[in-house]
Amino acid sequence: MLFEWICKGLAQAPAQLDKRQTFAHIYPEKPYREAQVNHLMSWLLECLRAFLGWQEWQKDAAFVRLFRARALRKSGLGAAFEKELDGALETLEAAPYRDAHYYQLSHWLRRERFEHLSMQRRDELPPIEAMAQHATMAYQLNQMRFACSAAVAKTLGRSQASEMAAPDATALRLYQSLQQALEDPEQEAAFFEVKKLLAAHWQLFRNNERRDLYLMSLNYCIRRINNGKRNFMRDAFELYRDGLENQALFENGQLSHFTYKNAVTAGLNLGEFEWVRQFIETYRMYLPAREQYSAYQYNLAIWHFWRNDYDEAMLLLRATDFTDPLTNLDARTILLKIYFERGFYDALDSHIDSSQAYLRRIKNIGYQKDNYQNLIRFVRKLLRLKPGDQRAKDTLRREIAQTTALAERQWLLKQL
Repeated sequence: MLFEWICKGLAQAPAQLDKRQTFAHIYPEKPYREAQVNHLMSWLLECLRAFLGWQEWQKDAAFVRLFRARALRKSGLGAAFEKELDGALETLEAAPYRDAHYYQLSHWLRRERFEHLSMQRRDELPPIEAMAQHATMAYQLNQMRFACSAAVAKTLGRSQASEMAAPDATALRLYQSLQQALEDPEQEAAFFEVKKLLAAHWQLFRNNERRDLYLMSLNYCIRRINNGKRNFMRDAFELYRDGLENQALFENGQLSHFTYKNAVTAGLNLGEFEWVRQFIETYRMYLPAREQYSAYQYNLAIWHFWRNDYDEAMLLLRATDFTDPLTNLDARTILLKIYFERGFYDALDSHIDSSQAYLRRIKNIGYQKDNYQNLIRFVRKLLRLKPGDQRAKDTLRREIAQTTALAERQWLLKQL
């Protein structure tokens, strides 16, 4: 009503528009209150600004579909998300433009698929190279465009010295150190620089980027641990603890079952049994609904295993079907260790055969396949050791210590 009144007044007699007449038109039976009409006009102004923004946003169909897809992903509607994302990519490719905006939007759309799959199955991630290439192309095109504009301004004598403060390089330093550590794991000083900067400046990053920084830092720790650097377990545990406290490890209010499991593993390896037990119960409610039961059962089983309650651990593991390959392999590893330590050798032989068949079937789990294949190979060698053959034991011990990709190295050495 207010909008229509103002439009009519502007068209007929703009000079006669005033607050009292406006108030009388909208509230004909109420005494005049200037605060009330001011509030109403302020609210209308906000609505108009929002409408103009929405109208401008609607001009880019692929951009609109990007945000639709993002909303569907965050709502956990996987099938609808995939359909909307495919539609957005088709819309983008159908347009004739191949400018900076095209490459930036292409990067964002592929990033949405990456975010979706990273919360579902780590063995089915899309090619990261395409995302990086499109982001780089968008940056380079923008950089060249502004460089050309600056050159033109200079020739016309319009160039002015910048009055802006120099940008904060903290984020750049963090990423440079992280890239250095990930590309060369021996650069441990670079990782510790990342950890220090992340602890002090995590507020500089929005939710998704903050989560990625923690997960990539944790990936570095896990790789070092798998290569025998057990001291990085404490660093991983501290990253998990901090990332949980500042909610960097959450996505749309939820915690992935990967993060849930890895935090438990880090805590148990450090003997933080009370913290782990409390964590399993407290954070169970933040797991996605479809994964909550199996993730809780698995991690509770692991806790019981570390407490030497093997019967309870076996009951929990046998009663649950694990669809995620890495969780499935971890569950198989726990059962393998229980069978070995209990001397259930017939069950162990059958279990090893089925685990090897499972490893042959699954794809795209990277270096983890070598870790588990080598574990099985060394368990078979342990079983073939003759009692009292110290030379064979020493040889096997050296081979275990020198094998780079190997799950459960410390457990294998303990059995010797």
